[in-house]
Amino acid sequence: MSALRQAIVLSLAFLVLLTLGGLLLDDVITEEFRAETEEALREEYQRISDRLTREGQFPEDIVTAEVFSDSGVGYAVLRADGKVLGPVLRGAFDSQGFDILEAEALFQPEALETLDRIFDLIDEDEEEEVTDSGPAAEEAAAGQLGFDVAFESEADLGWRIYSGAVLDGRLLVYAPGVSAFGSDLTSVILIFVIILSLPALIIGLIFGIRAQRRLNRIGAGFDRIADGELDLRLAPKVIRDDIDELAARIDGATERLQTSIRQMSDFSANIAHDLRTPLTRLRLHLDQADEAEDQTAHREAAIAQMDDIIAIFGAIQRIARMQSQGRRDGFAAVDLGVVVDQVHEIYEAVAQDAGQSLSCRITNAATIQADRSLIMQLLANLIENAIRHAGEGARIAIDLSGSRLAVTDDGPGIPEAERGRVLDPLYRLDRSRNTAGAGLGLAMVKAIAELHEAELALMYSADERGLRIEVRFPEP
Repeated sequence: MSALRQAIVLSLAFLVLLTLGGLLLDDVITEEFRAETEEALREEYQRISDRLTREGQFPEDIVTAEVFSDSGVGYAVLRADGKVLGPVLRGAFDSQGFDILEAEALFQPEALETLDRIFDLIDEDEEEEVTDSGPAAEEAAAGQLGFDVAFESEADLGWRIYSGAVLDGRLLVYAPGVSAFGSDLTSVILIFVIILSLPALIIGLIFGIRAQRRLNRIGAGFDRIADGELDLRLAPKVIRDDIDELAARIDGATERLQTSIRQMSDFSANIAHDLRTPLTRLRLHLDQADEAEDQTAHREAAIAQMDDIIAIFGAIQRIARMQSQGRRDGFAAVDLGVVVDQVHEIYEAVAQDAGQSLSCRITNAATIQADRSLIMQLLANLIENAIRHAGEGARIAIDLSGSRLAVTDDGPGIPEAERGRVLDPLYRLDRSRNTAGAGLGLAMVKAIAELHEAELALMYSADERGLRIEVRFPEP
């Protein structure tokens, strides 16, 4: 069930990408906070260093007077005599520049215990929403330590420090690291992914099952089409997505297949019908040849019938070769005006012998990429078709304008319902059954037009009678 597998894979891919995106966001935000913390440490270090430089000494109350600024940065001093002013360990001053220390490596034990109590009280105050005891307890704990706490953080998640020489001692500024924030964000992301996993998979399964059902319906319909149910259509009335588009394409292919099978069936019936007469005549001449005194006449008539049958099959083969697109490699530049003028000159006398007239008008003749002999055959077939079926006294006209070629006559024309079928091989109108020909002339025209990617149209002539056949070749 490919749709279900795809839904599950997409859901898992979404969760994985969400996780990776969250972790990347965690890194970006953590790095941004780290940069801000370092900038705050550098500024606080510079402010205190400038103050001490102006005073020229380390006052005893420098730390207890203001350990943490409004930005939440604390500091401590190591004097030249080795005395530490502030709640940090002496070893913390060994660092130069920026560093990260755990709380145990930075704060004195008493300060560490007091910080733990302060943070515990802050947490309890947040959980119980007690407005009186929290600040009071925090102030009491800070009084035991001897300095104020102006920020909230977890004391065991790393502290960012900046240390340097000032006067004859060292100055160290510190602030909570950003690891507490990063840990919380990562936890939030993981919890969020876990919470979303089940709904995402459920939604993916729902859509996957729906898509799979539609694909199964298309597959079942395709099996019915393969069994011969060519009238079946699978696409809904409204195309909503790619699956509906696939069903619509299958319907289009089915419709074309149905048309091809119908044409093949009609083609077979027409072959059987149109070959029956020459074959019957052939058999009759062969039967009478033994009994007749003049066998030569029957033999010549039989050969003529055989030639007609061979000509029919030869025409069918030529149509098949043209439909295979195999002759496009031999295309060259062809001046339509020259071709039309030559064909008109050949058939003008033929039309006069049939009691008809053939006129020609050429306007801005185009030069196209084509097979010259096939273009001449196309025009010849159109003219012969008009001469054969338009009737005595008919007026036939050739009109070439640019790359549009048309042959018009004022004969009986072709009923509109029959115009599509007369282009099929061996299809003939009932009134044409007694005329010469095998019904391959217009089929050959259609095949030549398709080979040249031209548009073929059958319509009434200008006065709503007769027939006008237009061939519109691609613009050069």
